[in-house]
Amino acid sequence: MTTAPPPDPAPDPADAAAAKRAMRAAHAAARAALRAQPERKHVLDRALVAATLDCMEEFGAVGANIAAYNPLPSEPGPADFAQLLAPHARTLFLPISLPGGVLAWAQLGGATAAGALGVTEPGGARYTSAVLRSCGLVIAPALAVDTQGMRLGKGAGYYDRALAGLGVPVAAVVFDEEVVDAVPHDSHDQPVDAVITPAGFFRVGGTAGAVRASNAHGPFRTD
Repeated sequence: MTTAPPPDPAPDPADAAAAKRAMRAAHAAARAALRAQPERKHVLDRALVAATLDCMEEFGAVGANIAAYNPLPSEPGPADFAQLLAPHARTLFLPISLPGGVLAWAQLGGATAAGALGVTEPGGARYTSAVLRSCGLVIAPALAVDTQGMRLGKGAGYYDRALAGLGVPVAAVVFDEEVVDAVPHDSHDQPVDAVITPAGFFRVGGTAGAVRASNAHGPFRTD
């Protein structure tokens, strides 16, 4: 009588967490080194804007609602990233960091202030992450992404919570060297559908595919 082999052991969450920390540290160090080369970063940032516009066109998001962000100085993209994308969108939503790892969203325009994480955040009416269902594309920051679409963030889980169950295309923005073979991940980590780098953009194996949300949704106010 043949005995079936035992099942593979479940991945150890502690191993994934340690691997994430190591990858974050390595990529953060590389970004800090690039920040010390402002002319090179300027060239890469401008290329990222062009690649993002191409990605918006690919997903049918030109003229639709989109969500984007304002990068920190070491992150991919120029400081006015969102402002450069806005003329090509109907409405552009920017994230606002709330306690508990939750994101709210507000429309670009009007007064801004430094947010909890040092990122410039918009004033005005705030919406829950359900407003992302009105978007043709969500453009998300990342520290790394792999060829299957798994995204590595900074570890607080803001975007994983915001993106869960949306059914809207998501594109992660990284430098070319930050596209890796495999990103360590857990069951709650959300995959993306495309990767944008200075060299261009490409689709990956995310769950939302090319599904594009209609813009007929009503408001999702938090107040």
